[in-house]
Amino acid sequence: MTKTKLIHAALSGAASLAFALAPAMAATASNDTTGADSNNEAEVEIENGISILQQNNLSIHNNITSNVNTGHNSASKNTGDGSVSTGDANSKVVVETTGNSNSLTLSLGGSGDLSASNTKTGAGSNNEAEVEVENEVAIEQSNRAHVDNDVDIDADTGHNKANKNTGEASIDTGDSDVEVEITTDLNENVLEIDGLGSGNLSATNEKTGADSNNEAEVEVENDIGVLQKNKLCVDNDVDIEVDTGWNKANKNTGGDPMIETGDADVSVEVGTSGNSNEASIEAGVEGDWDTSNSTTGAGSNNEAEVEVENEVAIEQSNRSHVDNSGNIDADTGHNKANKNTGDAEVSTGDSDVEVEVSTDVNSNSLD
Repeated sequence: MTKTKLIHAALSGAASLAFALAPAMAATASNDTTGADSNNEAEVEIENGISILQQNNLSIHNNITSNVNTGHNSASKNTGDGSVSTGDANSKVVVETTGNSNSLTLSLGGSGDLSASNTKTGAGSNNEAEVEVENEVAIEQSNRAHVDNDVDIDADTGHNKANKNTGEASIDTGDSDVEVEITTDLNENVLEIDGLGSGNLSATNEKTGADSNNEAEVEVENDIGVLQKNKLCVDNDVDIEVDTGWNKANKNTGGDPMIETGDADVSVEVGTSGNSNEASIEAGVEGDWDTSNSTTGAGSNNEAEVEVENEVAIEQSNRSHVDNSGNIDADTGHNKANKNTGDAEVSTGDSDVEVEVSTDVNSNSLD
């Protein structure tokens, strides 16, 4: 029986993006009952500038050659019994490449209740209440992968000959099994940025008086620059030759030369997992911030201010080169029973090779 099975699959780049930009819940700026010749301004301003690039570049080259046979059989120049019985040369190859992946979840704006307020400030006042949320985010997630798998397999149950027999000569072989499994799991970037400036922020002036100049301000400003980058080159080269002997029973003129062999097993498993970056950023303020001027009096100049400013710059970068190269020859003997006119026996089997190579490359994680 001769059987070969080849399976290979490749999945290239995937990018997943989800983002929400908005002030969650309420953002309030208020002037209330301010007085006679006042100059009042209440402003809510939310400004997002987002630039996102997610990029994959993948090149896969699988080259698989499998040559399976059950011997180069010859029962030779017999005037009586010459027998070759063989079977079983099995080859199974599985190559799996899973590709680049970027995933981004972005949710920012002014999260929570942001409020700036002037209330009943009085005559001649100049009042300003302002809520300003400004996010500027530039994200680049990039993968680049080059995978080259080259597998050459030759499985063989012997170069069989029973030779120049005038009577019994027998070769019985079988079992030449190869199993190769190569898995490559490439690059991955995952980034999650959440609400920056979440919580209840409030700045208040209240009942401040006659010719006052009042300002209440809440300002949240985030500037985030993230670069996550992978570069991966994987080259696996596996050469396997499996053989259950170079069998000859030779120049027998009768009775008992016998060669019996079998079992040359090889199992190779090569697994390479790629570069991975993961960043989870939660910046800003959590909880209640409150700044207040209350009932301050005539001629006063009051300012209440809450300001949160985050500036984050993250760079995570991996670069890998993996080269696995193999040359495997499993063999159960160069068998000869030679120039026999009677009893000669060669019995062999069992040549097992198992190779497992695993590489787990680079990883960055930031929380």
